[in-house]
Amino acid sequence: MELTHSSPNIWSASRKFWFHFFCCVFILYTFPFPLNDFPFGSVITSLNEKILSWYFTSLEMVTTFWHWLIPEVAKKLLHLKPPITIFSNGSGDTTYDYVLLLTQVLLSFFFAIIWSLLDRKRTSYDNAYYWLHVLLRYYLASNMLGYGFAKVFHLQMPYPSLYRLIQPYGDSSPMGLAWTYVGQSKAFSVFAGVSEVICGLLLLFRKTTLSGALLSLIVMGNVVVINFCFDVPVKLFSSVLEIMALYLVAPYLKQLYLLLIKNKPVVLNKQQQPLIAKRWLRIFIKILKILFIADALILGIWYSVESMNKYGDNAPKAPLYGIYNTITVVRNGDTIAPLITDTTSWKQLVIQWSGLAKIKMMNDTSFYYQFKVDTAKHTAIVFSVKDTLSKANFKYFVDTTSLTLIGKMKNDSVYINFKRFDEKNFLLMNRGFHWINERPFNR
Repeated sequence: MELTHSSPNIWSASRKFWFHFFCCVFILYTFPFPLNDFPFGSVITSLNEKILSWYFTSLEMVTTFWHWLIPEVAKKLLHLKPPITIFSNGSGDTTYDYVLLLTQVLLSFFFAIIWSLLDRKRTSYDNAYYWLHVLLRYYLASNMLGYGFAKVFHLQMPYPSLYRLIQPYGDSSPMGLAWTYVGQSKAFSVFAGVSEVICGLLLLFRKTTLSGALLSLIVMGNVVVINFCFDVPVKLFSSVLEIMALYLVAPYLKQLYLLLIKNKPVVLNKQQQPLIAKRWLRIFIKILKILFIADALILGIWYSVESMNKYGDNAPKAPLYGIYNTITVVRNGDTIAPLITDTTSWKQLVIQWSGLAKIKMMNDTSFYYQFKVDTAKHTAIVFSVKDTLSKANFKYFVDTTSLTLIGKMKNDSVYINFKRFDEKNFLLMNRGFHWINERPFNR
């Protein structure tokens, strides 16, 4: 297989139209990237928020514009009810996101028609085509590196939380199951992350673009399938990234078919980089590329390590962290029998995060409570987020195997003794890896 430089050619009308369309779609979708990915912008902002605040504030106008337009499109053009009030959040598959993508596609068709009519005498768009590929390469690389580092450092899908471990298996959502599946094995998370990081690194360089795009098709294709099959609400975004990778591969599909399927020797046409006459501009572009790559790698790793120490595997545990099963409950001097119909007595206390606890009642209903611990005074204040005035005040006594709470709940004096359950005793967390399995251990 050989690489050769493509020679100037004359584009057909259909090729020009579809270039106009995809160019508009990708720019509308990615904008304001790369303007919002200012190299080391986060470092500069952390030193002085006022330096770039005006710059990033101006870019927020793009989001403000879409937030104004999309609800109007949904209401007046699509006649959707109820009106759109939820925008992109932890879910990338909101009604807003679907209408946004549809609007961008429709606008791109309109712009492509106008562009084709006004610029119909142009014979080709070789330079514009090259720079569109550069935009897609860097946008795709930026996201592959971001998601990759999050997996390498076990941040996106961490070890199953204590809440997840005590949850009945059948009550988990498909997405929760997928997160547990990946997060339980740090090695698998690292493997998936390294695969994405390699894709991103290959896409950053022109000579390895095809390799990076082909690998991205495979790696991101797997992500797309997981998102669809396990109802992960990143279906739209991951699909668009897959389309971008396919667009980068598209010019080589015929040659790849002849090479890989027909087993014939082929010559892959290499995109000719546009000549930049001004020396200062060539130097500026090279410096900008170096800064972008350094930002993506250095800060990507730096912030991942920082996040791992703050809320990842290396984060300090919350005060009283653990799973506690109730042994004895004494209320107003009377020992309370453990009846499964009791809706007032605690069956289990689970503390994963500082300031928050999950409390399971004897009838197996569960609620999240604010759980404020003062480690100096050995006190805990417990209250519902729905009723901040009704607070229970406890003095606590704790050791490696037990926890005791003594205090007041409403008008009752309460004594609760718990036995700590070591989460490592869960089979999911202690089974580990075995080279030799005489029989399948499928539980």
